[in-house]
Amino acid sequence: MAAPNLPPTDLTARARAQLARLQQPEGPGDHIANAIQLLIAAEMALNALNLLDNADGPAQKLRDCLHAARVRCFAALTALMEQVL
Repeated sequence: MAAPNLPPTDLTARARAQLARLQQPEGPGDHIANAIQLLIAAEMALNALNLLDNADGPAQKLRDCLHAARVRCFAALTALMEQVL
């Protein structure tokens, strides 16, 4: 039995719009900026799942990892921009 075609949720539409805005990479800074946008979209998708979890549960650990990766990407992008200037 085929899965029903469900209309996209508001979150799905926002996540797709977020991904549609990714710029074509021209250099390392563009790759990092795109990675940040993908991490934000992943966090939005995880939040849409509404997983209830305790502080040490898998969903919270995934949220923490996504957040830490985003912070590191911002730090790398900042360092790269300082080198360019």
